[in-house]
Amino acid sequence: MSSTAEPTGSLAVALEHAGRLLLQQPQMALEQADEILKVAPNHPVATLIRGVAHRLLGDTAMAMQILRDLTDAQHRWAQAHFEYSLALADADRMPEAARAVRRAVELKPDLPNAMRTLGDFLTATGDSAGADQAYAAHIRISTRD
Repeated sequence: MSSTAEPTGSLAVALEHAGRLLLQQPQMALEQADEILKVAPNHPVATLIRGVAHRLLGDTAMAMQILRDLTDAQHRWAQAHFEYSLALADADRMPEAARAVRRAVELKPDLPNAMRTLGDFLTATGDSAGADQAYAAHIRISTRD
């Protein structure tokens, strides 16, 4: 038996914990993500959590910066583009938000809520025909077995 203390959790456990904290305690999720990034700099999931936490805490400018940098680094990650679109929408930059969520949908057409969000963004920009198509696609995707 070794006298060396074993680590109490893995990176995956820490990321899962931070993800669970996001909606109810975004400040704690941010702190958890910051701690993870000290150990694993530039970790994409921790960076995503950090960006989303900033958005949920109302720091839209920081969220947009973090998530824009993340989409630049992880340009094929649909979830990053989706979260970036939400930050852009919070900044009332709807045309850019619509482009970002379109990119997310191109990468992963069945990304939960992305089509509905695209419909919302297109409605906000006055594209009712595009919004109708996005809402119809959302219904098709969400009702599949």
